[in-house]
Amino acid sequence: MENIMKNIFKGSIVLILILLTGGCSKEYLEPVPKTSLSDLSVFDTKDRVVAQANGMYALMKSGAFLGGRYFVYNDVRAENFIPKSSNLVTNFATWNHTVLSSTNEIQNLWGAIYAAVNAINVFYDGLNAAWTGGKLTGKITQAEYDQFKSEALTLRALCYFYALQLYAKPYNMNAGANPGLPLRLIAMKSAEGNDLARSTVAEVYTQILKDLNEAEPLAVASYSTDLLNTTRIHKNTIIAFKTRVYLHMQNWASVVTESTKIVSAAAPFTAPSGVAHVLNASYANVFATPYTSKESIFSMPFTTTNGPGGQNGLPHYYSPSSSESYYLITAAGSTYAQMNAADARRVMMVTSGGNTFLNKWPDLTTLTNYAPVMRYAEVLLNRAEGIVRQGNAVTQPAVDLLNAVRTRSFPTGAFTLASFATVQSFYDAILLERNMEFLGEGIRNMDLMRLSLTIPAKNGGIMGVVSSVAPNSPTYIWPIPTSELNFNKLMTPNN
Repeated sequence: MENIMKNIFKGSIVLILILLTGGCSKEYLEPVPKTSLSDLSVFDTKDRVVAQANGMYALMKSGAFLGGRYFVYNDVRAENFIPKSSNLVTNFATWNHTVLSSTNEIQNLWGAIYAAVNAINVFYDGLNAAWTGGKLTGKITQAEYDQFKSEALTLRALCYFYALQLYAKPYNMNAGANPGLPLRLIAMKSAEGNDLARSTVAEVYTQILKDLNEAEPLAVASYSTDLLNTTRIHKNTIIAFKTRVYLHMQNWASVVTESTKIVSAAAPFTAPSGVAHVLNASYANVFATPYTSKESIFSMPFTTTNGPGGQNGLPHYYSPSSSESYYLITAAGSTYAQMNAADARRVMMVTSGGNTFLNKWPDLTTLTNYAPVMRYAEVLLNRAEGIVRQGNAVTQPAVDLLNAVRTRSFPTGAFTLASFATVQSFYDAILLERNMEFLGEGIRNMDLMRLSLTIPAKNGGIMGVVSSVAPNSPTYIWPIPTSELNFNKLMTPNN
């Protein structure tokens, strides 16, 4: 199995069968001419199975999706950043909440997510058919088959989770009864079946958890290298994502139950089984080459020949050298202003032209900085929040978890139980900590929405003042893209 997984960094055949198009293209490390393969032959060798597995990851790391843009959308919607440019190609409409169904990012993200979903479904359906039909006998083992299935199920769950956060109302609104997404769960090789009504938010979450719960027992516990443990799905990846899913569903008991599997009972917190996840001693080193510390649960990898593409990568949006990047709001009361001057997260920021920029992804030249999808720091904070919200009381274990993340960057900033006169003061503290810890990592907007909090106003100086967005505002969520409304007769718009 290990040798199969190592092929992630080799050229691969990416099977992309979306609606009216079909065939395969070899485009993992670099674009190459398309190669035609029949449906009957794509599972006839181990190499072809591996190539398609790699192809699923290639689509997940599209620059329009988890290769960069998705994180940017969620961060610039919130209150922390100001754009250098009003170029609509680089998310200005997302920043000032003026997107339309026809706006580039609205259509491009939807397309990227559903392209990934369909490729995953093609792989999953074909793999199962080949396995049950005996075509893979002697070519892959049961363990390899199980692992491939776990990867496909997990990646599909991620696709639907991420799409929900922007295109549908949060779960806590109307207990998930609001319109969600079309649940495409089988491979589409033609336009047949394209018309599909929206499932509810709750139904989509049910499917997400079904996929994750089915994937968990099938997944490998760990790989032999930090690179594979960071860039491929394993058991602890799945568990970590379940803590995030349950957090968004406000199922606090399940957040605690799932996090117990990968967080030890006391500091220093580590994962007791599988990959030995632990906080990196240095915050800055989490984002330094080779980007594969034990804190990095899942990241999108890039190389000089396999980048996220122009105007997509995180360096493009946060490097001071980019003409289209975003800099931090530093006025009194801002997230930046609430960070202690000695906090490592603030120390590693850079100043240029009188403005302050993140320095997590500085490689604007080659765009090889990995995109962090899930870190162990988030699991610790998910668990801390889950403990307090479940019991409606601030406890020492919850404070210890919060302190583990906080004092890594700000050693003299430890909280005590006495620091929190009310549970609300703890919630305020942990949301601020998450805001500081995950700046630029796509968490802030999702945190606001999962709690039905108003997206704060922001003063963008010459870029203008952007008004706050209340949970009942039509712009609280993104519109359904024109492309989907035009080609799916059963699709309905967001009101």
